[in-house]
Amino acid sequence: MITLIAEYILPEKFFYDAQTIVFDIYNEAGFKGSYPLTMSFYKYTLLGKLPFNVVGIIQLCFYYFILYKIGIPKDFHVFTLKNLVMYLAFLMIAIFIAMPSKEFITFLYISQIVFVIRSRQIGLDVALLYSFFLLIVFGVFFRSYFALIPFISIFLYLISKIKYTNRTLGILVTSILIIVLFSVTHSIINGSYFSDLARNSVNEIREGSADANSMIIPPLANTNSFAELVNTFYSFFSVNFPIVELKHFLSPRILMFIIWQILFTVIFVVRFSWAINKREYKVLWIFYFLFSYLAIQSVFEPDLGSAIRHKIGMLPLIYYVFYYDSFSRKV
Repeated sequence: MITLIAEYILPEKFFYDAQTIVFDIYNEAGFKGSYPLTMSFYKYTLLGKLPFNVVGIIQLCFYYFILYKIGIPKDFHVFTLKNLVMYLAFLMIAIFIAMPSKEFITFLYISQIVFVIRSRQIGLDVALLYSFFLLIVFGVFFRSYFALIPFISIFLYLISKIKYTNRTLGILVTSILIIVLFSVTHSIINGSYFSDLARNSVNEIREGSADANSMIIPPLANTNSFAELVNTFYSFFSVNFPIVELKHFLSPRILMFIIWQILFTVIFVVRFSWAINKREYKVLWIFYFLFSYLAIQSVFEPDLGSAIRHKIGMLPLIYYVFYYDSFSRKV
């Protein structure tokens, strides 16, 4: 129902991307870059010719079919905090995928990783090599930061092999430090930090706009590596544990984003600590991919809304780590 009526009830800003993708005013459609590739997808599949709500219904069918093939949790009908996070995620799917969307491309592509890694016919080494290949190719042709995920996740795996008191906290901090290291290296070579390329450049244009009231504004001017380090830690928690955004509690939409994000982060971290203690090797790699993605968001995401929307594209991985030990049906 939400998908059918979204075009009539949601603010116009929700459709800016969809309109850019479908109308392609500057003839940008191509096969490299998130916008050009998405434009080509909707152009050649003819989905771009359909009303947005029809596109949304078609896309929802793909979403739910893929999640069904991953598995159905035994207790999905029971009201728990974990299920609440997923119920809200489904609501956000209905909102963000009720139109042509780059996240639909991400969802379809990234879902392969779950099926490959959990396959009983494919060894973990081969599954990881294929997953690395998928992510690097996606980085080259779609969003460049996806190519960083394999490298960060390998570092996280190596760190996890060291025995120390709180490996969960160690993994979290290490993921942030690694993305800062990559950012500083990029600055030395190319003269700009990752956050300057993405978050800061976008927010400078939108500053003061009513459409950007959940912008992430780091505390320090990004003039040196120490500032990039501090800003990245600040942004990581602004994106993944956004208590600071509670100042927008009068906005129901932002409040829902905040609640969802805080619950997601808490449950994600707890489930990772269980998995690493139980040595669930296959699922741990999907956790490493997600930790890497969360760290990457801390330098690339301009605002909380964008961060949530982009996580919807990663939902196959999130869904799997939430329920891998409680599926009532298998692939």
